[in-house]
Amino acid sequence: MNKIFILLILSCLVITGQLISSCNRCWNIGSTKCCDEDELQCDGSGCMTSSEHCQISNVDYHTIQKGCSYPELCDQCFSVTTNDNFLVRVSNKCGEGDDSNAELNYDTNICDKLQPNKYHCPSCFIDGSTDVCMSTGFVDCLGFETECLDFSGRFIFYDGIARDMAVKGCITKGGCAYGFTAIPGGKEVDRKRLVCTPAIPKV
Repeated sequence: MNKIFILLILSCLVITGQLISSCNRCWNIGSTKCCDEDELQCDGSGCMTSSEHCQISNVDYHTIQKGCSYPELCDQCFSVTTNDNFLVRVSNKCGEGDDSNAELNYDTNICDKLQPNKYHCPSCFIDGSTDVCMSTGFVDCLGFETECLDFSGRFIFYDGIARDMAVKGCITKGGCAYGFTAIPGGKEVDRKRLVCTPAIPKV
């Protein structure tokens, strides 16, 4: 009888959205390791670790972030792919229960397994301008990249330098809904353009 009563209480908590979990929290920009971790109370039962790798003009950027889980991002790779010296990879690993992300460390393995998906998009990248860039050709889309990105705006990465950029390439489906806020190590400060259109099937 006691077990049934406990299950009923837990069920009510889930239904009313009051199930709370304690998750490890850190945000180390420019690093693959969490130097300091504390705890964060999250609505829901899951915790998440995001591992970010960006490559921009031959410079690699890495960031690790731990906190509450977002079910739509769990065990998924958010990615942007171009042929023009710009890429984004953010692996999101999740766990259920208190401190379930404590042992989830920097790991881009989810994104490392991306394979061509029979779609492609126009590709270009300008570092230093928000002018719409002209495509230099097409890039093969990978994984869940089923949309074409057209972005321009100003961004700040962990080096603190504000840089104007314009990018066209493949992006994970739904990427425009997240925008570049999905990149843990960067901050979008002045968006000029963000448009996503269906990727083009390869023939």
